[in-house]
Amino acid sequence: MLPVDLDTVEANQLARMLLPQATHPRLLIDCARLKSLRTLGVSHVVSQLLVLHQGGAEIWLANVTPLLGRCLGLLRLGQLFHLA
Repeated sequence: MLPVDLDTVEANQLARMLLPQATHPRLLIDCARLKSLRTLGVSHVVSQLLVLHQGGAEIWLANVTPLLGRCLGLLRLGQLFHLA
């Protein structure tokens, strides 16, 4: 599993790098460390997660905040991401 910091990595660029791969890489995102969750909001983080998912990655989320967890549930996105 590859740890990814969405505060320092552009999801679009990472997704483009993932597309040529035949396998679905596992990406681990520690939500407790995401500054963008506090500064840019849940919608930004969810958007970045969706870009990575569309790029073929299997997304694992660690330390999901109650707010993010609730939003993923309301948007019915819980089945797209794994909780670590």
